[in-house]
Amino acid sequence: MTLVRISGLLALALVLVSLLWRWASRHRALPCPTWLAGLVEGSMMDHVLGTQTTLDRIGLRPGQRVLEVGPGPGRLLIPAARRVLPGGEVVGLDIQPGMLERLQARTAQAGVSNLTTILGDATQPHFPPERFDVIYFSTVLGEIPDRAAALRQCYAALKPGGTLSISEIFPDPHYQSRAAVKRLAEAAGFRPQATHGHWYFFTANFVKADGRS
Repeated sequence: MTLVRISGLLALALVLVSLLWRWASRHRALPCPTWLAGLVEGSMMDHVLGTQTTLDRIGLRPGQRVLEVGPGPGRLLIPAARRVLPGGEVVGLDIQPGMLERLQARTAQAGVSNLTTILGDATQPHFPPERFDVIYFSTVLGEIPDRAAALRQCYAALKPGGTLSISEIFPDPHYQSRAAVKRLAEAAGFRPQATHGHWYFFTANFVKADGRS
């Protein structure tokens, strides 16, 4: 079976699972369950979900301090940790203990030492002001009931001139449109920087303006 056919079958399976999850959670903003996150691990799923493309769009650089909100099992965060070397560090904030346990196990297996995890709600303060250079979400923002509060916390935790990056992939059950992402980010005080990709797979980057108090 060819790589293209395998990728197509995996994509179809993701669509079916996503539609079922969308139906089950359409009245509630539910985080992705730990068992379901396990289905997206592996190099084939990295290809299907555009892991390297997403990281390229975020624009990580060596020496940066980076936060991922809702990292799940580390599909993005583990390679992100390697991208910020030397001198950089990454943090994963997740509300589900099971996700963090899976992430910690995969981090140890990968031999990554500059990644730490925090259990907590993204709408609450967990970090000193202006701690991070980059904060990013990937198919997670829609899982947070109070998205405005989560983005306000991101604004406080980012350094002036820091980057907020939000990636969405359709048909994720909690997919947020480009217009919705822009509206929420601007309401929190961010200024649009660049949007990469098409409506079905995009990354929108925003900057924390230096002048806001």
